[in-house]
Amino acid sequence: MKYTKKVLKNGLKVVTISGLSTNAVTMAVYVRGGFRFDFKDRPGISHFAEHIVFNTTKSSPKFNNLAQAVESYGGWRDAFTWIEHQEHTIHLPKDNLEDGLKLLMGTVFEPHVSNSEIQKEKGVIEEEILRNKADPSRAIWDYAWFPLFFRGTNLARPYSGTSKNISLISKPDVELFISKYFQPENAVVLVAGDFKPSFIQKVVDKYSEKDKRSYKKENIVSLTPKNDNHVFVHIDPSYYQTSLSVGIKTVPFDSPLKYRFDVLKEMLAGYFSAPLIQKLRDEGGLIYTWISFHDNLSDTGYLFLNVTVAHENVNQVASIILQEFKRFADGKFSNGEIEMAKSHLAGSILVNTETGQDYVRWYGLQELLNPLHVVSVEDKISLYKKITNSEIRDSAKLFTKDNIFIAAIGKADKAFLLKLI
Repeated sequence: MKYTKKVLKNGLKVVTISGLSTNAVTMAVYVRGGFRFDFKDRPGISHFAEHIVFNTTKSSPKFNNLAQAVESYGGWRDAFTWIEHQEHTIHLPKDNLEDGLKLLMGTVFEPHVSNSEIQKEKGVIEEEILRNKADPSRAIWDYAWFPLFFRGTNLARPYSGTSKNISLISKPDVELFISKYFQPENAVVLVAGDFKPSFIQKVVDKYSEKDKRSYKKENIVSLTPKNDNHVFVHIDPSYYQTSLSVGIKTVPFDSPLKYRFDVLKEMLAGYFSAPLIQKLRDEGGLIYTWISFHDNLSDTGYLFLNVTVAHENVNQVASIILQEFKRFADGKFSNGEIEMAKSHLAGSILVNTETGQDYVRWYGLQELLNPLHVVSVEDKISLYKKITNSEIRDSAKLFTKDNIFIAAIGKADKAFLLKLI
C-alpha cells in the first residue's frame, strides 16, 4: 500500500491510497461542515445541504442521472453528516475511476440548487426524522444524549433539525451554507484502490484549474456545554424498550490521551467476554445488543456504553453499569484485562482495514481534523501497545461520578438514576 498526499493551488488536499489488491476503487470527499456549523437560526442546514449536494450537479441536475451514472457500473454512492464533518463517497469498479471521480467532484463543488429540489428534499428529510424517532436506539442521540452532553450549545438538538426547522429552510440558506463550507481549502479528497497516483492528480488538477473561488476560513466557536446536569430522561411510553446511554467526558481529537480511552472503551464493553457484558447479557439475560463508542471532536470528547432494554430492567441495568464505572475509577481491574483490550483493538484494526473503503475512513477524518499528526494502521497499533498499565489506571479515574452522564429515552426513573451518581 502506498500513501501520498498533495495540496493543490486552490487549497484542496488530495490523498491517494494505491497498490491495494482489489478490482474496486473507493473515493470520498471529507468536508469540514458538520452540524456544529449550522446557522443559529437554521438548525439542520448542514444535513439539508448534504442531501442537496448528494443529489445533483450543475452539469446533471436530475437525480436519476447521477444514480444511474454509478449504478450502471454496479457501484454505489453514500453521504453522511456528523458533528464536525460530512462524508461524500462513491464506490465502483476501478476501470470507471475517472468517471466516478469527476462525478464526485461535481456533486461536492458544483451542486445544482433549485427550489424544486429543496421542496422535494424537505419530504425526504421529514421521513428520515420520523425513522430516527421510531427507534429508541436511534432517537437517543437526538433527543437524550445530545441535549444532555451538549446542553447550552447548538448541538443540544437533533442533527437534522426538527420538522419545523426543515420547513423554514430556503434556497438562499442552502446556497449560503455551501458557499461557506464546500470549499477546496475546507475539504480532503481521498481515493483508494489499485491505480497510479499520478493519474488521480491529473484528473483532480483538471477540476482544480477551473475552481478559483476565494475562501475565508471559518473560526470554530469552542463548545462550552453546561455540564451541571448529568441525567437526562426523555419519556416516551410508545416505545417497547428504553435506550440507555451511560458515559463520560474525555478528550479532544488531537489529544494523545485519546488512545488510552480507546483501550478503556474496549475494556468496558468492546467484546462479548468483557466482564460488564458477561454480567448484563450472559449472566443476567438483561440485554441483547450494545454499543461502546468513543467520539473525539476538536475541543471535547465522550465515551459511552449504549444498551436498549426492557422498561422494567432499566434500573437494574443502570446500577450494574455504574458499578462497573466505579470499578474503573477505583482502578480495580487486572493487567490481563488491559492486555486483552489492547490485543482486541490491534486485531480489530487489522481485520477491519482491508478494503479501499476501510482505508478512506481510516485516513479521512485524520486528514481533515488533525493533518499534522496522521497515524497509520501500524503506528496506531504501536501506540496502543506502548500505553502502560499505570497510564490506563490514571485515565480511568475519569469514570468518577462527577464526570458521568446518563441519558435515557423511553421509560426511566430520573430520580433513581440521579441517586446512582
